[in-house]
Amino acid sequence: MRLCLFFLCVAAMAQPRFPQRQLAETEGAERALAERFLKETRTGLAGPWNIMLRSPAMSENLLNIYNYYRWKSTIPKPLMEIAILTVAREWSVQFEWFAHYPIALKEGVSGELLAELRVGKKPGKLKPEEELVYNFATELCRKHTVSDATFRRAKETFGEQNVVDLTGLIGTYISIGALLNMGQVEGAKTQGPDWLPPLR
Repeated sequence: MRLCLFFLCVAAMAQPRFPQRQLAETEGAERALAERFLKETRTGLAGPWNIMLRSPAMSENLLNIYNYYRWKSTIPKPLMEIAILTVAREWSVQFEWFAHYPIALKEGVSGELLAELRVGKKPGKLKPEEELVYNFATELCRKHTVSDATFRRAKETFGEQNVVDLTGLIGTYISIGALLNMGQVEGAKTQGPDWLPPLR
């Protein structure tokens, strides 16, 4: 009897919390959203988008915010990627790290910086704007606010709009990270720089 219960528990653990949906399995509002995901996101129906299909009205708005940061925000792309990957590390979001690690490299973020961030260290060779974004993101993640000194530096460096945008970007990727962690979505790797090791 105990052996049967053990195997039932193992089988339950092996089942994904949100089975992957294909376009043909959707209809109505889900179908319309799935078609947008396929056109407008980098990973189609994978990752957070698979989970978000379950709530089309909410997810349409989150997709609009995602598109704002991808196409319209004036925050420099390398700094956006540092903010996103800092959130991924702070929240230990495997898929977020896996998806954005190569994008960060493409945008010119150094591999050395990412290697230190990946293992939970503050990178040692940060440019002033990179350090400001790192500090801003870690303070929001850990303290749920930013210090007066960090706020003043951010406002002087980036301007009011980009301070608001940076805060919204961090919040957006916390939301996406929360969905991924709740759904137990992993990246495609179990080793290498695009795999996020657990923090001890």
